[in-house]
Amino acid sequence: MSHLRARLFPFLLVGPYLVVFAIFLGYPIVRAVYMSLFDWGIFGPNAFVGLGNYAALMSDNRFWDSFLTTGRFALIFVPLIMVVSTLLAVLLHRKLPGIAIFRTAFFFPLVVNVAVASIAFKWLFEPQAGTINQILRLLHLPDQSWLTEPGWALVAIALITLWINVGFMVIILLAGLENIPDDLYEAANLDGSNAVQDFFFITLPLLKPILLIVMILSLVQAFQVFGEVLIMTGGGPFGSTEVLTMLLYEEGFRNFAIGKAAAIGVVITIIIAALSLVQFRVFRQR
Repeated sequence: MSHLRARLFPFLLVGPYLVVFAIFLGYPIVRAVYMSLFDWGIFGPNAFVGLGNYAALMSDNRFWDSFLTTGRFALIFVPLIMVVSTLLAVLLHRKLPGIAIFRTAFFFPLVVNVAVASIAFKWLFEPQAGTINQILRLLHLPDQSWLTEPGWALVAIALITLWINVGFMVIILLAGLENIPDDLYEAANLDGSNAVQDFFFITLPLLKPILLIVMILSLVQAFQVFGEVLIMTGGGPFGSTEVLTMLLYEEGFRNFAIGKAAAIGVVITIIIAALSLVQFRVFRQR
């Protein structure tokens, strides 16, 4: 009897998580796949189309434009948040008086609602009265049309997404830094290394597993960005910020092509899973 309990105990521990996963993640994914196989309108399925929605996406120029826009956003956002969060984590890891206050300050944006943050940043980026352009004027630099210029709009959205999410990434990296023994730095200092050498030859190599997690989470965030785009640009100007989630919203909630919207959601899920798998393999080989 005791042997049976020992075998069942791990399943009892994992059971609650599996139930939550099945309800809030597993079922929605299965449901989305099912809906994507139908011509699904606002009143329910009209006809079974099989892979017809996916074939329609493959021949839709708007889908490919949104895919490329999402890729461009990921190329801006992922390296940016990895560099910024790593540098902040290293600075906040220092044992200085009052450092806990700064750690809390960087975590605070994570609890701010995306809609509130997006509205606030929209005011900051306003061309005439916005704080950012006022600072540029004080520095005798030219104003920028941050949200109405195709070249700058995606960068502006990346900056607000960075502001919202950097605190969470910093916490993950701080946990990794806590596991690096101080003895390694002391031994390196005895050999004459400086702070820069410590960072590149001790900190970064030992943080590699944590950096992989940060990279994957950032990539997932990049492909799921939506609220910032909807509020700040609505996909404009001229479709330059219409990411895949924005296209999903347009098809599902404005055109009521719910089957096609479900197909877009499935494609986003597959892309995220594939990119995450590639990153895992690359890091494991290294």
